[in-house]
Amino acid sequence: MQNDETTTERKGLTMLVNLKEISYIKENMLKIPHLTTVKSCGNMKDEQQRIKFCQANNINHKEIVFAQQVHGTFVKKVSKQDCGTFIAECDGLITNEKNITLAVFTADCMPVFMTSRDYSVIALVHAGWRGLAGGILESALTSFKKDFGILPQDVFTYIGPHISKCCYEVGSDVKKAFDVPESEKYLSLSEQAEKQLRSFGVKRVYVNGNCTCHEDQFFFSYRREPTESRMLSLISSL
Repeated sequence: MQNDETTTERKGLTMLVNLKEISYIKENMLKIPHLTTVKSCGNMKDEQQRIKFCQANNINHKEIVFAQQVHGTFVKKVSKQDCGTFIAECDGLITNEKNITLAVFTADCMPVFMTSRDYSVIALVHAGWRGLAGGILESALTSFKKDFGILPQDVFTYIGPHISKCCYEVGSDVKKAFDVPESEKYLSLSEQAEKQLRSFGVKRVYVNGNCTCHEDQFFFSYRREPTESRMLSLISSL
């Protein structure tokens, strides 16, 4: 039986290297196939690089559904019919169907992996400050409940690699969005995300402890050097 105690874990880099030296990051406490690529995998917005990575890691690229990503709050329920497509005006994906993989791209924003306690429903959210402030995490949890009857306390969440507070200096507009004192110079996206998740009733939250901005050997970062290159995060149904 799963423990219902509130859980938070912050961890650093976990590298998994296969025989072809393709590396990626995952959270070992989340018992479902998932990952975030690293810089050495290449620019995952490039289709050929993406296919190469998938083939090297036994991932069927034809079963992937992508969020188009507009820094919004829309979370789309998807099915096998959506595989191989980009869902327009969408920053979150959720499904209970088998043999389907959800995908988002990041280069400082948070990839937020979500799954039901029994792993029958999975979701993946792209959350920058706008989406987070706008309520995209609440949108995802609403879909868990409305579409699948799963309550927040039965949702496990993992926040993947993102820009950390140490590097995320923000202006007045962002501070106002999160009710942060003007005297505060930096913002932690993951702390704000965790605060929201807890308020909605989520008990298990795992947070990756790496910083995409200053750990330049591992990650692309738009804040560090404006770039079109992106990491890829994936979560697959069992």
